[in-house]
Amino acid sequence: MTKKIGIFAFCGAVLALVLWLFCGPDVAAEAVYPVEHGANWFSRTVVRRFKAAFASGSALVENDRLRAEVASLKMACSDADRIAAENVRLRGLLGLDASSSSARFGTNAWICAPIISRGAASGNPCILRLGAGLRAGVKTGAVVAVPEGLVGRIGNVTPNTSELRLLTDPSMRIACDVALGGPAGGFAHGILSGRGLTPVAATETSLLYIVPPLRVQNVAQQPDLPPRAKIITSGLGGVFPRGLLVGFLRNGAHGDETNLEQEGDVEPAVDFLTLENVFIRRAD
Repeated sequence: MTKKIGIFAFCGAVLALVLWLFCGPDVAAEAVYPVEHGANWFSRTVVRRFKAAFASGSALVENDRLRAEVASLKMACSDADRIAAENVRLRGLLGLDASSSSARFGTNAWICAPIISRGAASGNPCILRLGAGLRAGVKTGAVVAVPEGLVGRIGNVTPNTSELRLLTDPSMRIACDVALGGPAGGFAHGILSGRGLTPVAATETSLLYIVPPLRVQNVAQQPDLPPRAKIITSGLGGVFPRGLLVGFLRNGAHGDETNLEQEGDVEPAVDFLTLENVFIRRAD
């Protein structure tokens, strides 16, 4: 079964390369979509249903459906909590009574999308191809997250697919806030970047990777940053909304090479290697 899926994946990769060379990346992505989608559907649906037939009927399939529904509800709740907290913070800065305002939050702010391939036609393991595109309302630059935290951002989009660039990609730069903790609380501003994925082994159909820690830099020298400090998006620059969890500072921070600012390793909040579905933020 694994060998058959591997053959499908190999044929799809060869077809994508030929079309990419002669027709361009968008045509290639759309052309291989049926192959990628078919292999993904076969692996997730047929194989799992076959296993479920020997494990008390369709319990495994039903469990997957319920897990997706729970994740969708968690995204809606976390979005509402984040916006409500930001509303309270801003009203406090303006000297307004936070209790005098109420907000309504929609539950359809996120588009659920399956991951249909890793590496896409580019061969970059930090880029995932998703089974949702323009027809589902996906836009270039859209924020991608899961209930655990921020995942990345949408790049190229075709009618039925889209490319997800993970936070681990070295080209990603995210304005973030590091929680200072303690009685005073507050945040220190910084810039977070990825370090790619490191291959460690190869199987019949794919490479296995590990995720190096992310890196936060350009943080003011004072005050000191505590270990396990929470890191969230700051909202600066307007790319990512404020308040999305990114990760946690591993062992505190230390001076950079200039000794004028602090930097440190960040443990991501999301396990990028086990993702099956993600949520894409709808355009406002």
